[in-house]
Amino acid sequence: MSPAYPAYDVRKVIHSIKNPSPDLVHVFAHRALRCLGSTTENSLSAVASAARGGYEGIEIDIRLTKDKQVVVFHDAGMGRLTNVEPPAGESYHNPFTGQGYSPLVKDTDWFGDMEKLYLRDDSGNVTSEHPILLKELLEFIRDEGINILVQIDVKALDAMAYAYDVISQYTNAAGVPATEWCLWKPKGEVFPTPADWERQEWVQKALSRGDAPPFVLFYEHEDDTVLPSIKAWASCDYLINFELHVPRVGGILQSALDYILSMRKGVGSWYIGGDFARRFYTGDGQMSFDDSTLRTQILASGPAVKIMYREGHGVVAAGGVLGRPPTDSDHDTRVDLDALVAQGWNYIVADPFDDLNERMTAMGKRNVSRIMA
Repeated sequence: MSPAYPAYDVRKVIHSIKNPSPDLVHVFAHRALRCLGSTTENSLSAVASAARGGYEGIEIDIRLTKDKQVVVFHDAGMGRLTNVEPPAGESYHNPFTGQGYSPLVKDTDWFGDMEKLYLRDDSGNVTSEHPILLKELLEFIRDEGINILVQIDVKALDAMAYAYDVISQYTNAAGVPATEWCLWKPKGEVFPTPADWERQEWVQKALSRGDAPPFVLFYEHEDDTVLPSIKAWASCDYLINFELHVPRVGGILQSALDYILSMRKGVGSWYIGGDFARRFYTGDGQMSFDDSTLRTQILASGPAVKIMYREGHGVVAAGGVLGRPPTDSDHDTRVDLDALVAQGWNYIVADPFDDLNERMTAMGKRNVSRIMA
């Protein structure tokens, strides 16, 4: 294995996540480790950056193309993330407004079309990297000798059966099957119990092969079905951990978090670092869009408010309201690393945060000795 990558044992990482310890908070890179103005989300360079940065996990997104290829891609449309050219009479996609040309992945063939596109970074600069298929990601992890967990954020449910067929063909360089270290993370309301999950034909096939799909139960909204769902999953052998978004202490999902912590189960959260770039370039390097219409509001909000893109909506804020400084009632633990650690999470998915591993080490929360090969 390359000396550039930590010698983690993925089985030990999974065991540690399932059995939390106060001196180890696991770190996952959201859409792999993308840094503003450099590496691009869900790209091979971002995966390598995450591994070199000491992350033991990445979270990726999968979608299905028109010709049934499983692609690693976040947005439903391709306008923000690729150099897809708009037809005559239409404008480039504008991430500040969420408007403009952005053809859907599901309506686009991989072969002959999407495979020829290039990825953009957060500022819209066209990179030398193409979008990648899931199989290319797994081959890269194996061939580079990277030992890392891969959380699969399922953006399209119809991609799962195809993705399982791909995953079942690969191992990492240590020979551990990818079916063990690729973790499925659909939204909890879709599969509120193990029985709902196991009704899928591909899951039944996996179970019959002894490949129980490792599962992450994810909730970001609370209603009266969440806690019963968590209790139903808590005794499932192939549940790895829970993931909740609890913006405020005592807020939504706090009761669910309290229950999970009382059971000493693994539970993770999202750290929102913000992915906002002031300018977005299109075409042949010509600046088409910038934040000029938002700059006054952004400055008024201050650095505690994190700005990010949301597909179809444009710019949104976390930890406050765009246009004014945050108040106590705006406080969002997901933009406050110290608050997240104090809440008791045993893993954090960060986006984008290139020094998360270093900061967690300084807090005494990165005793990785128990997860080394």
